[in-house]
This record gives sequence, structure tokens and C-alpha cells, in this order.
Amino acid sequence: MRNAGEGELGGCAVAPVLLPSGGLRRLAWPALITLTAVAAAVPLWSSTFLPFQDAPQHLAAVRVLADYADRTFAFQRWFAVDLQRSQYLGFYLPAAALAKVVGPQAACRILLTLVALALPAASWLLLRSFGRDGRLAIFAPAAFHTVPLYMGFFNFVASVPVAIAAVALIERELRAPARPRTVLLTLTASALFWFHPSAVAFVLGAGAVLAVTSGLPGRRIARAMAPLVPAVALLAAWAALAHAARSDAEGSRPFWQPFREQLLDVGRFGNVLVGHSDELFALAMVALWFTVVVLRGPRLRPERWWRLPALAAVILAAYLATPVGLGYAWYIHTRALPFLALITLASIAITRRRLTAGLLAAAAAVQIGYAARLVAVYRAFDAEADGAALEQVLRAAEPGRRLVSLMFQQRSRWFQFDPFMHFGMYYEVERGGRARYNFAEVPWTPIRFRPDAPLVPEPADWFFRPEIFDSRRHASDTDYVLTRGEPRSPGPPFRLVERAGPWALYARWRGTRSAVIHPGR
Repeated sequence: MRNAGEGELGGCAVAPVLLPSGGLRRLAWPALITLTAVAAAVPLWSSTFLPFQDAPQHLAAVRVLADYADRTFAFQRWFAVDLQRSQYLGFYLPAAALAKVVGPQAACRILLTLVALALPAASWLLLRSFGRDGRLAIFAPAAFHTVPLYMGFFNFVASVPVAIAAVALIERELRAPARPRTVLLTLTASALFWFHPSAVAFVLGAGAVLAVTSGLPGRRIARAMAPLVPAVALLAAWAALAHAARSDAEGSRPFWQPFREQLLDVGRFGNVLVGHSDELFALAMVALWFTVVVLRGPRLRPERWWRLPALAAVILAAYLATPVGLGYAWYIHTRALPFLALITLASIAITRRRLTAGLLAAAAAVQIGYAARLVAVYRAFDAEADGAALEQVLRAAEPGRRLVSLMFQQRSRWFQFDPFMHFGMYYEVERGGRARYNFAEVPWTPIRFRPDAPLVPEPADWFFRPEIFDSRRHASDTDYVLTRGEPRSPGPPFRLVERAGPWALYARWRGTRSAVIHPGR
């Protein structure tokens, strides 16, 4: 039987990876890997609120796209949709289509579930393309509940399995060009542009490394790399337009963190919970993987087996040189970590012993146990958010108005980062209108504020510092102020209209009557 790892590369045969005999045994590992991926997706459906920092912003964007014409939400009054700003459309447009049926919350969870399932599938394809043992894909779901997801980088997270699949297709094109695969690679690499430019850059860089190390003639390399030309053109055009669109030269300057912190962030890739359960999980996964690596026994190494380790080394070097931020974009360097983890995972050749199988099964068991822990923590986050109180407060606000969110308590007792930072966007999700701070204020999203509905200008990082809110300045463009964790009023002309739990809603007043009910614009 020929498997996906067989073929020729540079005139040298790739050693086959032998499969267990029997149909059921052949299906056992794909089934276990699928079960592990399903377990990784279960926490997404275990709570009312997703504990991801930017999640409310994406939910609001999906709501605007799905219900832009709904007069109750009044989105057309405050927003314009600019589909030429294409960076996030690979996630937003499918989510908006689903949201018309199931709502934005379920739509985003469905797409994230598909990402969790796609990670091991793409890893299996990568492993087999390079003559590795596909069972190593059992580790891939562990890359899901990591920093990019909990920062709320939905579009980038969705791009990761697509990018890994593209790298696998590049290798297959180098080994044995085929017209159907050429078309598929062209579409896959180009589609990444509509998810995230970081993924496009990774695929192009990985393709260059694989081509240079392939040992193939130049004409063969050119034939295999040709499907990437449209992706190169799209990325170059985007970079030129994005830079030209920036009005703040200061915001265009990259900035770096100390080298030691950059190196430590590699180890913090899975640090998403308060406490040590996530660190223990990461330690267990690394220990199991390392044990599989050093286990004694015969290994079948394909020719030029060192190419994937070399690619992992290049990714690490690129990560260490990448800035932390550029303008509105932060944590840029973390975009390299999923690729580093998945390429490193696929770099090894393992023995085919019973102990190897036991260690791989143990990796699945550890991930399923961690998923159960995450379910409990997600539910605890729900209790901390006090969704019933938030719903009560938001119901006191009229739909389709203008709200400013002041989150004085942005941190969580359960999760890292600031999962409450953008909770004010739930007004936009549930009641429509316009909430701030809003990703419509940044230059790369397809949802833009209308130029004929001007905003009171604020510093780019003002949502980190709610204490600088000037109530009198914002009285001209704000109907409501939503606060969390602050018992004091934001100041006149805003007066308390509803308080529940940690949440409070203030409305703009003039004299003895509410300016929200009787607007004096």
C-alpha cells in the first residue's frame, strides 16, 4: 500500500509510514484524534460568555454585518460597511451568514468549533506530506486553547489550520506536481488573505524555505511555487494600501520588548488561566511529546528529514525578531507561536512501539481532562460576569443609541488578559446602536464609523484607562455610559438609570428630563 509519505523528492525515495493492519485499527487513531478535537471544542458551548478579550468586538461586527438593514438596531445611522477592508472577511462573512439563522454568539462558536476540528486534520495532512507518523496529530488540539484564542484573535486563529494545510500542499507540489492540486493550493493560499496577513506571510516564508532545501531543479521549484504568486500580489497590495491609509506616523512605528521577555513568551503560549492548571497541562503535553521523541527503537526517516526542523528554526528566529506592536496592532509576535508549535510537532520521527501508542493515547486523555477543567472555569467566568445583571442593565437602555463603555474592572479571577475590557460591546450585540471603544475606530476592519457621525476624539489606548473619561466632552456624542466595578457616576450630565451587580447604566440628562428620550441634537 502506498501512503501519503511515499514519492520522490530530489531523486530520493521517501520511506513509507506503515499503518496497522485491519480497517478498525486504521480508523482507531483518526477516531481518537477527532474525539480529542471535539473535547477541545466543548468549552466553547459551556458558557453564556466567551472569556476571550476581543470576543465582544467580533460578535458586534458580526451583528452589524448580519443585521445592517434592521431599523431597530439603527446600524446604518452609525456605521458604513467597507468590504475593501478585507483582512477579517474570511471569518466575518461566514459568521454573518450563520448569524442570520442562529445569531452572532452561536455563529462565532460554530466557526471556532470548526477551527478546533480542523487543527488536527491539517496537522495530519502535514505529517503525512512529510513522511511522518500521522498519529502525532493527537497533540494538535492542544494548540487551540492558547494565547491567540484567549486574546480574541478569531480571524487569525481561523487562519492557522488553513495555513498548515497550505504548507502541506506546497510540499506535495514540490514532490509531485498535479494540476488539481495546483488549483487547490492557489485558492488556499489566496483565501488566507481574507483571514489574516500573518498567515499569508507564514505560508510564503515556509514555501521559500521548503523550496530552497528541496534539492530540486530550479524549473521544478518554479512550477511548484507558481500557485503562490496571487497570494504574494494580494499581500503586497494590502501592505501598500494599509500603510497609505494610516494618518498617524507615530502609530506606524514598530516597538519591541526585551529579548528575555520575548523568549519567555514562548513558554507562556498556553498560559491562559489564573492559577497553575494550564501550566501543568502544558508541562504534561511537552513531557509526553519529549518522551515520544527520545523513546528508543527503529525510526523511518525520509530523505531530507531535516527540512521541517530547519523550518521550525526559521520560524523561531522570525518570532524573536518580530515586534510586539505596530500602531493599533499588539501581540504581533504571538502570531508565530501556533506555527512554531505545529511545525515543531511534525518535525520528529517516532518509533512504532506499543509504548509509543500508550504515550500518544495518554496525550489524548490529558487533553480531554483539561477540557473538562476548562468547562468548569468557563462556567465560573459566567458567574463572575453576572449575565443576568448585565441583561437587566442593558434592557434599561433604548435600542439603537450611542453608548460608551467604562470597564474599571477589566481583569478576571479565572482568565488571563482582560476579558471584560470590551463587554460594553454587548449593548451593540443585543440592542444595536454604537458602542465605544469599537474596532470600527481602527484602520483594518470592514465596519467603519460614518464620517457624518463624528466622534469625540480620544487617545488610541483610552479604553485601557477609563478614569480619563471626560463626561462633559462626551455629552455631545454619547447617550449612555455603561460601567463595571465603579460605584461613582461618570459625571454630569450623566445620571444613574439602572444598577445591578457590578454593572451600572447612566443616561445623559438635561434639566429634569432624559436627553435620551428627548434628544436635543
